[in-house]
Amino acid sequence: MARRDPKPRTVRTVLLRVRCSEDERAGWADKARAEERSLSDYTRHVLSSEPMRRRAQPPEVDPTLLAAVGRVGSNLNQISHALNIDRKAGRAIDLIAVRTLLLAVTRQLAAMVEDHS
Repeated sequence: MARRDPKPRTVRTVLLRVRCSEDERAGWADKARAEERSLSDYTRHVLSSEPMRRRAQPPEVDPTLLAAVGRVGSNLNQISHALNIDRKAGRAIDLIAVRTLLLAVTRQLAAMVEDHS
C-alpha cells in the first residue's frame, strides 16, 4: 500500500483579538459546539469562505475490548523485543514456534472481536 504524504501543516502565529460581551461569546461557543468544533475553528470558518470540514468521529468501542487488545499488543511487543535480542546476540530463532505464537495471538484477537461484535 502506498503511503500518502502528509498535508503541509499551517503554522498559526498571529493572534486575532475581538472584544465582545459574555452573551456574545457564549452564543458563539454554543454555535461552535453545535458544529462539534472549537471556537477558533468555528470563527476561522465564519470569517473565511472556506467550507468547514468534518472530522471523522472514531467509532464507539467497548472499553473492555480496548483493554484486551492493548494487552495483546503488549504481548506482541514483548515477543518482538525477545526476537530482536536473540537475533542481535546471534542465537537461533525457532521460526515455527514464533509462527505458532503469532497464530495463537491472531486467534485470540479474532475471538475478542467476535465476543464484542
